[in-house]
Amino acid sequence: MGTAMRNRNIEVEDLPRYTLSDWEQWEGKWELIDGIPFALSPMPDKKHQRINGRLYIQFSDQLEDCPDCEAFLPVNYKINDVNLLHPDLLVVCGEDEDGTYITNTPGLVAEILSVSTKTKDKKTKLKLYQALGIRYYIIIAPKTETVSVFELNGAGEYELKANGRNISYQFEFGECKTTVDFSRIWKGKP
Repeated sequence: MGTAMRNRNIEVEDLPRYTLSDWEQWEGKWELIDGIPFALSPMPDKKHQRINGRLYIQFSDQLEDCPDCEAFLPVNYKINDVNLLHPDLLVVCGEDEDGTYITNTPGLVAEILSVSTKTKDKKTKLKLYQALGIRYYIIIAPKTETVSVFELNGAGEYELKANGRNISYQFEFGECKTTVDFSRIWKGKP
């Protein structure tokens, strides 16, 4: 055997960085966070998809008469040249109808946790969405069937506003309001 590998402390700053131009050449599904690529999991399981579909229906139905805001299922959300994400659900106001990317800052982002994304969604993305000024961040844990709704406070920091399984919460997007009954996203009756 060769020489034993010495203890190496690789810092985040030592990792290679990539841009949207690099990302456009890659195969597979990737997110970029500060130029660091993150492989997206294979297709989500049925429960994940069911939750996301039911959540989308509530937002989409209630925003139908809102002239400026729309709910989206996973779509390319381009923040800048080194940040591109695929949230599970977004609500965006004032976005052009056509194009490859969402470029306006969403009013709301929802992420559904999985084993492979749990840490990234609860820490990295929470900090990133907060820094971007996204008013609402919803984290959904399918395993425990709980929802956490965060809203930016006056200091620009996320504050946990609602947490539980069978909760409702009202979201405001300018003139438009939606009230989501999260008990309706789980399989079966609450």
